[in-house]
Amino acid sequence: MSSSISQAVRDLAEPKLAEFTAKLIPTVDPARILGVRMPALRKLAKKLLREHPQEVTEFKAAVPHDFQEEDLLHVLLLNEEREFATWHAEITNFLPYMTNWTLTDAVSPACAKGRNAANLPQLERACLNWLVDERMYVQRLGVVVLMSLLGTEYFSPEHLRAVAALAGSDEYYVRVAVAWYFAEALARQEHAALPWFALANSSGSTDSPGLPAVTLRMAITKAIESRRISDELKAELRQIRSTLPRRS
Repeated sequence: MSSSISQAVRDLAEPKLAEFTAKLIPTVDPARILGVRMPALRKLAKKLLREHPQEVTEFKAAVPHDFQEEDLLHVLLLNEEREFATWHAEITNFLPYMTNWTLTDAVSPACAKGRNAANLPQLERACLNWLVDERMYVQRLGVVVLMSLLGTEYFSPEHLRAVAALAGSDEYYVRVAVAWYFAEALARQEHAALPWFALANSSGSTDSPGLPAVTLRMAITKAIESRRISDELKAELRQIRSTLPRRS
């Protein structure tokens, strides 16, 4: 029964950690937060898949879950799926419950890694579709998962343009994801990404590379924190940041 999995999650709860976690995800009702460490959830996910596959199936069907950590466990269970079609169908069914940044950022499908890298074009299509979804955390999911293509042969400069279309979003968690994406892109695809580290035109069009000031500033800050970016480029980024208006 899926209730036994729910109980297993509750058994890992740490009340003090719950208080800390609630501050990190203020959009989640604190009553839904148990306080379970991610390594413990990952260990539980692998054990359940190995020893209780039928219960896992029942647990994934029993949505919505009561607790944030059950949602996280759900994502971790999906991550282990090796068949892309199955993973995509199941993550699509879970999208209505993808309601905070910790869930989107935990998505890391094994079905598109290593020997399954041939599935990256399908993952790319899924991400591009998520980017144009109306739900902000689905948009964030698209941005975050698209990062997994940055260091691969499947990266395209058009990905930068697609992500940049969200740079002016009214939603903070979308803008932060966009900034994160461009900082990562600069580290992995400098030639393609660097032109985007400029102020976007006032129309917000992505016909020419550039980002709104608020998002560009966040992207520069993240890039400067990276150890994979040269000191010379960091100096150039600081110069760009110094010219930005304080508000946009």
